[in-house]
Amino acid sequence: MVHQPPPDEYDHREEGCSLFEWPLSDEALHMGAGELLDSLIDTIRRLNVDPQWDRTLIFPRFDDVVVDRGRRQITARCMWKIKPDYQMKGTKK
Repeated sequence: MVHQPPPDEYDHREEGCSLFEWPLSDEALHMGAGELLDSLIDTIRRLNVDPQWDRTLIFPRFDDVVVDRGRRQITARCMWKIKPDYQMKGTKK
C-alpha cells in the first residue's frame, strides 16, 4: 500500500489554469461532438494516472473546449495541480 500524506501537506503544490492542445487523429476528424469529448476525457484520464506526467488535470467545462478540424487539433482550458511525490514514481520529483 502506498503511503499518502495528510491532505494539509498538499496545499503547497503549484496549481493553475492552462490551455492544452492535442492533435486530432484521422479517425477523430470524422467523430461527432460527443465522441470527441469522450476521447478528450479518456486522454485526460490517462495523463492523470501517468507517473511521467507531472500534473493532475481537471476536466474542462464544455465551453472551454475548441475543436479546430482545419488545424487538426482540439484545445481545452483545464485547471491543474502538480502531482504529489508519491504519484510521480520513476521521476526526479
